[in-house]
Amino acid sequence: MSELGIRLKSAREEKGYTLEEMQKVTKIQKRYLMAIEEGDFSKMPGEFYARAFVKSYSEAVGLDPDMIFDEHKEELPQPKRERVDLPPRVNRSKPRTVRRKSRFASFIPTIVLVIFLLVIACGIWLFNQGNSDDASVPREQQQEQPSLEITDSVNENETVDGNEEAVSNASNEEDSSAANGSGNESNANSEENNEEEEEEVAQSMTLDSIEGNRSFYQLSGTDSFEIRIEVTGDSWIGISNSDGDSLHEGPHTQGDTVSLDVSDESHIIFNLGNVTTADIYINDELLEYQNDDAGVRQYVEVELES
Repeated sequence: MSELGIRLKSAREEKGYTLEEMQKVTKIQKRYLMAIEEGDFSKMPGEFYARAFVKSYSEAVGLDPDMIFDEHKEELPQPKRERVDLPPRVNRSKPRTVRRKSRFASFIPTIVLVIFLLVIACGIWLFNQGNSDDASVPREQQQEQPSLEITDSVNENETVDGNEEAVSNASNEEDSSAANGSGNESNANSEENNEEEEEEVAQSMTLDSIEGNRSFYQLSGTDSFEIRIEVTGDSWIGISNSDGDSLHEGPHTQGDTVSLDVSDESHIIFNLGNVTTADIYINDELLEYQNDDAGVRQYVEVELES
């Protein structure tokens, strides 16, 4: 048995509490209380939970938790996570949405312009081909041809006009086909761009365990830890870190809002006097209470995973 366990057990016996009574007072299971007195913290659900249980045990037997942590810090498990110096809040952006632009999308205007120029070049080439056929007949042969009657001349003009109109219609059809092809390719490119959806990096907040009126949550997928509590009625609210340092405490009434940026902390404990009148938001995400059997007063602990 460790010195800490002996000290806590002696304080419990001086109060006249049995382990069963301590379990009712602290809402900590008897097997964890025995493990604390034996100094066997390997039976705890986690290192942070061990420190939280010791704090609750100390308060129940009338000992100062800060003094216990200071005098027995060698026996208590220490958090393994190292704090990282984060840049100022103004320089940090929340990892909400990461947008990636396709490299192919940057070439779409160039491709459309090239197709448009090819269509114009084809139209000019077809027009020149029609003119070159007429120019290939020698002028002498044209002069030696017998004169035609007016009716034939009119028919010939109509034929020539018809040929030009046919060539023009063919050119227009090719222009339309090329334009449709360009439009189809543009639509295909647009569909490819739409298929590249925006990748979103979303945080996850899951319930880890429930011990009496204590609920333990794991926060992952983010390096931000911003708290906002919206109060809808009378309630007492306390906020502390894993070392037992108080970050906020006091009574609140309807309409109050408590906001804290605790990104430099890895574990936060909420002490809510009336859980029905306090909504906790972590990085603008509402924390849903799942411990409905614990009554009005609850402890909510949130651990930020690295």
